Amino acid sequence: MIKLQNNLPKTVIIGAGGYIGRHFLNTYRQIYSDLIGTTRVELDLLNPDVRRLRLPENTYKEALILAAIPYVDRCELEQALSWKVNVTGTIELIRQLTDEGIKPIFTSSDYVFGGNAGGYKDNSPLCPNTEYGRQKAEVELRIGEITQGKYLILRFSKVYSHVKGDGSLIDAMASNFAQGRTVRAAYDQMFCPAYIDDVIEVAAFLQSSGITGAVNLCPSKSISRYEIARALAEKMGIGDALIEKISLDDLGLCVKRPKNTSMSNDRLTELMSYAFTDLDNSLEIVGRLWAAEKKDVKNAIIC
Repeated sequence: MIKLQNNLPKTVIIGAGGYIGRHFLNTYRQIYSDLIGTTRVELDLLNPDVRRLRLPENTYKEALILAAIPYVDRCELEQALSWKVNVTGTIELIRQLTDEGIKPIFTSSDYVFGGNAGGYKDNSPLCPNTEYGRQKAEVELRIGEITQGKYLILRFSKVYSHVKGDGSLIDAMASNFAQGRTVRAAYDQMFCPAYIDDVIEVAAFLQSSGITGAVNLCPSKSISRYEIARALAEKMGIGDALIEKISLDDLGLCVKRPKNTSMSNDRLTELMSYAFTDLDNSLEIVGRLWAAEKKDVKNAIIC
């Protein structure tokens, strides 16, 4: 059960149609039953206009910005369009929110780091090597001046849930195992996956505490995609037969992904004492949901 503080600021969820946005909206409505969330229909980042939402009149204090073009390949292939949405439109949105007295909470990504070393701290220099990462980093670099320091940046790694069929990290792997598909899993792709309920609970605490600046919102433990695949396969009782151990370079993707984007959560640890959900338990839960649906072997790429 997610714990929310009673002093959680009333927060509009911008990008409520997405996977993470839906979870935030449904949870925050436990405190504010009339809380609104926007999709592209209500607020288009190509031409944002928050005035129509009448946020100050409806006692909103903060805005969680989840709307974006989040696809790494698409950002690379459609750089002009994705920049207009992820940078130009988002910065204009932040300006408008600030003018209305609404504190912006910008959700960023571990892709603002280059992935050469891992263990990136909250204040580590930004060094993206993908267009998606560069776009996130550009907003991070400009938000402080626009808001005069009244902002919060939440950096996510991979976010997963226990909901069968939602396509998040563990679910996608389990689905392919259940259908007998081989999963190509990179041993050199390292990150810090977080359970969606933890992400929401920690974000709510940071909001309620009035925290500003950038926070790496993730567990301290990093893991490779290959290690996740092996542990999940064991939970599902299928051994290693459906796992192909590869390097991230072997996938032949049109855009090279950073290999080690693991982040340190030092600042979060200083701000609060929090026990993130154990990944092994999550693998057990999701694996059990899919274990009864094993089929013939095919091939699949999970990236």
